Amino acid sequence: MLKLKKIKKTAPEDSAVGDAVSNNPQGIDAKGNALQRIGGIALLTILIPVLVGFAYLILVREPILQAQQIERVSESFALQKATDIHRLFTRLKDRMQSAALSPLALSAIASKSDDDIALVEKAMLDYFPEVVSLRIIPIGDMGTADFSEGNQGLRNHIEVDLVRRSSEGEETQPEAYKFEDQWLTSMAARVTHPRIDDRWAVIIITLDNKQIAKQLKQLGGASGRVALEQRYTTPGGKDRLDVIAFSGNGTVSPNTMYKDVPGTPWRISFSPSDEMLAALTINPVPLYTVLALLVFAAFVCLSVVLILFPKKLSGEINRVISAADQKTPLTLSIPELVSIAKQLRRATLRALRQTSSSYSDIPVPLVETIDEHPPQLTNPMFQSKSLFDEEVLDLDLAETEVVAPRPAQKSRGFPEHIFRAYDIRGDAQTELTDELVAKIAQAIGSIAGEMGEQALIVGCDGRTSSPRIKSTLVRALMESGRDVVDIGLVPTPLLYYATRHLKYRSGVMITGSHNPADYNGLKIVLNQQTIAAGGIEEIRERVATGEFTTGNGRMIREDIVPAYMEEVLHDIAIAVPLKIVIDAGNGATSELAPRLFEELGCEVERLYCTIDGRFPGHPPDTSNEDNLADLVKKVLEVEADFGVAFDGDGDRLAVVTSSGKIVRSDVLLMLYAQDVVSRNPGADVVFDVKCSRHLSKLITAHGGRPVLWKTGHAFMKEKMKETGALLGGEFSGHMFFGERWFGFDDGMYAAGRLAEILSTHGESLDESIAKFPETINTPEIIIPVADDYKFELVKKIINNADFTSGKVNTMDGIRVDFSNGWGLVRASNTGPALTARFEADTQENLEIIQDEFRAQIALIDPKIDLKF
Repeated sequence: MLKLKKIKKTAPEDSAVGDAVSNNPQGIDAKGNALQRIGGIALLTILIPVLVGFAYLILVREPILQAQQIERVSESFALQKATDIHRLFTRLKDRMQSAALSPLALSAIASKSDDDIALVEKAMLDYFPEVVSLRIIPIGDMGTADFSEGNQGLRNHIEVDLVRRSSEGEETQPEAYKFEDQWLTSMAARVTHPRIDDRWAVIIITLDNKQIAKQLKQLGGASGRVALEQRYTTPGGKDRLDVIAFSGNGTVSPNTMYKDVPGTPWRISFSPSDEMLAALTINPVPLYTVLALLVFAAFVCLSVVLILFPKKLSGEINRVISAADQKTPLTLSIPELVSIAKQLRRATLRALRQTSSSYSDIPVPLVETIDEHPPQLTNPMFQSKSLFDEEVLDLDLAETEVVAPRPAQKSRGFPEHIFRAYDIRGDAQTELTDELVAKIAQAIGSIAGEMGEQALIVGCDGRTSSPRIKSTLVRALMESGRDVVDIGLVPTPLLYYATRHLKYRSGVMITGSHNPADYNGLKIVLNQQTIAAGGIEEIRERVATGEFTTGNGRMIREDIVPAYMEEVLHDIAIAVPLKIVIDAGNGATSELAPRLFEELGCEVERLYCTIDGRFPGHPPDTSNEDNLADLVKKVLEVEADFGVAFDGDGDRLAVVTSSGKIVRSDVLLMLYAQDVVSRNPGADVVFDVKCSRHLSKLITAHGGRPVLWKTGHAFMKEKMKETGALLGGEFSGHMFFGERWFGFDDGMYAAGRLAEILSTHGESLDESIAKFPETINTPEIIIPVADDYKFELVKKIINNADFTSGKVNTMDGIRVDFSNGWGLVRASNTGPALTARFEADTQENLEIIQDEFRAQIALIDPKIDLKF
């Protein structure tokens, strides 16, 4: 073993070796901590934008959003109540005009007899239960009301002024005033005798403002204070506001919103309550929490860097120093240290070479001089790798647990055809089994839950199978986690109404509609929309795969009938009592419809008005004119003004005139369109492809816009919502009123609107429809075709038939319009059949059109029994 012998003299302290290997070389010190300064700068670079961003969110953006949200909600409440008050007085004015034009009122106006007028005033009060007084003031020969002998029983100068201005032909607005410490509101209108030019009168009614407060009260005190304010100018010329009615609690503040009530000197003010402001206030705690977490995370990250990096750096430096006098490879994790390691090794080796002569007796091998530019880039000693290359991190970015979809459960062979275009319908015993109904209910409940609809309203018709299906449905809905609101045995329109009136927006109606007694089905509303083909298909797929949610729902019961009755009675005004025959067909309207029309002031003759799910009177399909024979006979027998028949669930109607003539639904829709469009010029009217082309011409002639669309109540409601239409109708008898009503199909409400039109216009139904163009037309013709073949057959007809002489429309089946008429063939959405209808200006042309359809269809399938 070789030994080194050190010379006795000591190397100078400033020698290269001493400087290189000393642990504490003189003249070297640390001033400040660059790493901490860099870390502080990095921390500030991160925190300042974060703090500025959160300051903007907390101090600027969130208060603006909060103020906008409060303003939007308050403005919505104010607008809603302003609209309600406007509707209240508009309807009241219409009812005044209608009542004043009744034969009894006109005879009194014509006679100008005080006794006659007093009797009429008393009689008219029965039709205005909400008013405290009603006066009819005859207008004198000079064209103004005569007050020479006093105020004619009027309360004060305000009512006198209203009558005077109305008598002079001025359009007056309702006015509120305080009388004997009670706020009252009066409104007046001038009435002219239609046949006697010099017989005029002014009718003035007065309401207790408590009636107005009831309209405001519907808002609910917890939301805020809603007030009706009247603006006027004092004799001194100052503007003044009086609160003439109010409801709820709240303080006038910058959050108070105002909306004018059209046609009045009033405005609505809405002041949100403290509870509502608290509910709308954006909670800053989540933002503060996120900010604190970000600041904390930044400090933690910086601390980790300040702790770990010096340790790592110290370890790397020690490795560099240890390998300084060796030629072994050195691999570093901090690339910036590579150049230092190179220089240190060069200096160390140079120092060793220079001092080798200081040792004696030992032949020290000469160390090779390191070239100033050696090819060390390829030398393993100077290879570097990144600080984070020492450990490869295999990160699983999908940290959230992925739940595999439930394996699809095979269908147990449920009948596919029961899932129709806009409802579910089939044989109650053999197809709508408890097992299948439960799966359908679970599918509906699951879809509703995903839409955020926690509760579903459930109603049923009077079929013998409805209780069983309802029981199964309710239980399965609750098992899917949904709450159930049971409204009992009701017509389908009451389920639709319940989704508008109650706080629950979705529901299921158990009904077979117009189908025979052994059928039943489900009509489904989600978020106030009757679902159509896409929604039904989604339910079918859920049933097939078994992808259901689970939970524990609860059930409550609601009686929706009183609210529905009150809504209809408040909306419809029948000026002259009519005699009506109601044929409920033993369906769901059997008890409600007669009650409703008796409350409207009509004399009602009942026909099959006992609920019986077997339909012993006649089948519940009102579109089949054979089922209206008993109604025609009864109308003629009792000499009624008209007769009306409802289908099994009350969403359709059929009408018979006093002469026994059946009014087809497109003609009935002409009467409705004439009435609605006359008040709403430019309004859209939607009707289906089975309707007469004269309907389109009539709508256009009255200033409306005709919209032709697919057959089906769900399709019609979708189109009405899309276009904002005020009226819609189908040839099958579904009528949809968007004006004054909610846009859903309701046979009872439609019958009420018919009674209102007839009583107001003073014409019989026969006289009204006689004004419409006469055509030769067929009822709806049913052509039996298998369910799994009907759509394919219609598609073949569309693709292969040649109707070059007419204009072809394939929106729903194939409708061909010729110069002298039209024909239609389409697949039924509700049964295994095609439906057809034809119309022409003469019988000869009708037969020509039918012959052309027969010839074209025979080329495609000659075996079809066309029934025409």
